[in-house]
Amino acid sequence: MFKNLAKLACCLGLVNGTFLMCSQLKNDHSHNKMQHYNFLSENELHNLLNKHQNLSILNRNQTEHILSLMREANTDIVTFRKNADRLIRILMEQALAQLEKQNSVKQSPLGFYDANEVKFSDQEICIVSILRSGNAFLNEGLRVISGASIGQILIQRNEETSMPKYFFEKLPENINEQQIILVDPMLGTGGSASMALKILKNYGVKEENIIFLTLVSCEQGLNKVFKEHPNIRIITAQVDPILIKESNYLAPGIGDFGDRYFGTVKKHTRSVQV
Repeated sequence: MFKNLAKLACCLGLVNGTFLMCSQLKNDHSHNKMQHYNFLSENELHNLLNKHQNLSILNRNQTEHILSLMREANTDIVTFRKNADRLIRILMEQALAQLEKQNSVKQSPLGFYDANEVKFSDQEICIVSILRSGNAFLNEGLRVISGASIGQILIQRNEETSMPKYFFEKLPENINEQQIILVDPMLGTGGSASMALKILKNYGVKEENIIFLTLVSCEQGLNKVFKEHPNIRIITAQVDPILIKESNYLAPGIGDFGDRYFGTVKKHTRSVQV
């Protein structure tokens, strides 16, 4: 049908038929070159959880709809932010669920009950953001833990070497006494996360007091972080199957999370910066 339309257009002098055919073939070829990525099976996820005892992966029933909307290349910024915030809220609640609890007896309007609450006050918790994308966690994080302090570490990836580069940190003076929730949306190579963890440990923070939250991760990054910091805990919404070697991008990925969340570019790529 397309060939007939092309011939008709040429006869009418509306377009150059050869150009039209070549353009169509080029577009079809480009589309066909894009790989279809399959997510990890339940068995593969189970093996990953057995390998890393301090790893938690959110139930797919909680995340697959939200992440499907976020991954879509044509998702607008309002939809992207809304769903990112939804997923971040779930992760923050999961982090609280993993903190140590204390038991007490309290009174409801109808009688007494055994209360089981987080042992630490909001002021004993610090949310540490790996800039800049980690700042996307702060809105929902402070809704869940309103009195938490905020720490920030600026680490950026060198585009030529793919190695993380440290710039600065601003952390509470008593951070070694706090429970730490470290946040960064993506865990690819694990370089930035591992560097941030080293900085926290230099401040006297114990690995056992750190929970790292990330929206999307991959096995390579998880392996690196747990190898260098075996006693931290990681909670991730989903584990992507591929870390592209040439670019150190996750696939299928979300795109550049920071640009999509903060609206700093109108167009985005299909890969995700790590």
